[in-house]
Amino acid sequence: MSGGRKICMTDSVGKELFSVPDGGVIRMFYGNGEDYFAVCRYLDETHAEIDGVRCAVREFAQRMEQNRISYAPA
Repeated sequence: MSGGRKICMTDSVGKELFSVPDGGVIRMFYGNGEDYFAVCRYLDETHAEIDGVRCAVREFAQRMEQNRISYAPA
């Protein structure tokens, strides 16, 4: 983990849910009872690399909501 940078995870409308440090891990919970861990890297205030995929945090939240996947810091 580096430099004290934090990734502010939001919902699809931008409401802050929680933050994870650069290099931190989130746990995603699928409706079938399975879960998955993903490493998060800070890119800028609104973008992160989550499990190797660069995206806007709100777009990530929209995809998770559409797929009914919840997530939390691991």
